[in-house]
Amino acid sequence: MDKAQSLSLLTLLLLAPQGLSKGYRSYHSDDYHDYYYDSEHDFEPPTFQARPQTFTVEVGQSVIIPCDVENPGKNKLIIKKFPANGGSEKLLSVGSERVIPDRRITVGEGRLTISHARPRDAGTFLCQFDLEPPLQLRHTLDVQYAPSVKALVAQELHVTKGENVTLSCQAEGNPPPIIRWSRQEGTLPSGQRNQEGENVTLNGVDRHHEGTYLCTADNGIGQPASASMTVTVEYPPEIVVDKAVVQTGDGGQVELVCEVHGRPTPEVVWTRYGQVLPPATYHGPRQQQQQQQYPTGHQGYIHKAHDAHISQSRVAHRHTLTITHVTQKDFGDYTCTAENAHGTRAAVIKVTGLPNSPRLTSSPNGGESNRYTLTWDTESHSPIIEFEIRYRKNQLGPSQQNQSLVYPGSWRHVSRPVAVSAEVSLADPRGNRVRPQHMTHTIEDLEVATDYMAVVRVRNKYGWSNDSDYFNFSTKKECDSQLNIFYRIVESSNYAKNIFFYIYLCEQVSENNLHQAMEIFNISSGTDNVRIGCQINLQFYTIQKWHIIYVSPI
Repeated sequence: MDKAQSLSLLTLLLLAPQGLSKGYRSYHSDDYHDYYYDSEHDFEPPTFQARPQTFTVEVGQSVIIPCDVENPGKNKLIIKKFPANGGSEKLLSVGSERVIPDRRITVGEGRLTISHARPRDAGTFLCQFDLEPPLQLRHTLDVQYAPSVKALVAQELHVTKGENVTLSCQAEGNPPPIIRWSRQEGTLPSGQRNQEGENVTLNGVDRHHEGTYLCTADNGIGQPASASMTVTVEYPPEIVVDKAVVQTGDGGQVELVCEVHGRPTPEVVWTRYGQVLPPATYHGPRQQQQQQQYPTGHQGYIHKAHDAHISQSRVAHRHTLTITHVTQKDFGDYTCTAENAHGTRAAVIKVTGLPNSPRLTSSPNGGESNRYTLTWDTESHSPIIEFEIRYRKNQLGPSQQNQSLVYPGSWRHVSRPVAVSAEVSLADPRGNRVRPQHMTHTIEDLEVATDYMAVVRVRNKYGWSNDSDYFNFSTKKECDSQLNIFYRIVESSNYAKNIFFYIYLCEQVSENNLHQAMEIFNISSGTDNVRIGCQINLQFYTIQKWHIIYVSPI
């Protein structure tokens, strides 16, 4: 071995112990420990301090999504979002760094804060550490917002009478809104104030279905939202008259009124016996006046002299024909005819000077045995100059000794003239209002305790009125004789005191008769055990319209 080789070997031997010593210290150094940090014996994994939660906020509010963690080490917290509408996931932050440009979102100290929440912020938020297996925490955010609504049909619907129409709308909001239908003009055609559902159906529409229908959505958040739909129904003319018969007299003034509906707006013509009366003046919302155009096929106007006291006017749907300074020549039938694209309709109004039918006002229960006084009222623009009464027996009468029944009799007639006072004014200056004329007559030679039927009519200088309604009345009963007959019936029967007793008394029973009957049957004078009943038959003896006093057993 030469000298150079010997020197190299000596150097190596000297340096070996230092190298071994340095390697031993490195084994226990921090760098070595860091290298082996993931050893299962020395690793302490991070844990979330929060639990899964659901957060509910309204639009505009702020919310904090908690991802608080213990022992995060050097691992980065990742926060992701899965949209509620099912879209793809979005990475929101890594560590303390926000990775999306939305400035409403801030991240710090393990929490994500959203300011001024919007509906699109709703969804599932995932807090995650990228370990094996992954460490995750899920939160749900529900953002509530006020409803919105839109109509699914045209805002203006024109339909024909008789058709069916369905109105529909669609609402959006969170929570899901409740949809209610209403009508600006009042109740719905069903009579309800409102109705729930996404649609409402109008069956067999007519003019009463017209109006603006509101679809209102409400979920308790913010203000309700509404959409409107207007339904317009086209239909043939419809006419309603105020009075089919209008009474008047010489010098009076009358108004004949036809209320006309239809769409398109009907053209209205007044005629008398085929002749067209003067044109109308229209008073609309702006009080504009226009001459009415008449459909073809009508004859010309009535002569000028007749036009002088006849005029027409229109206010909205009311068409009025006014006749001033009435004479007998003005009596007769007047026709208002309405026409539009869907048809024609006419109504007739009669102008007359005849009196109204009398209205009977006397009591049906007569106070006298053989006579009865009828009273009645009647309206007439001219004085009544005569009346006629027809009467007859009405119902079955009492049985005779041979037990035969008396059936309704033939009519009897009474007619009398009426004295007229020239000083009596029956109507106001315009002839529109009439004071009723009160009249009376006593019918003689009637039968006792008998029911009758009567009918009355009256006449003025223009003629006779229609008959009144049938009027039933009865003459007074003979209380004492009938009560004695009842006593004999009861005494001859097998009634005992432990059963109910019936005492038959007529309407005009006196207090003395009542006390007498109570004494005969040993009845207490207390009022608690006595009441009035109705008529009843006893042993073929018919008592008409008699009171029954029902007496409890003693």
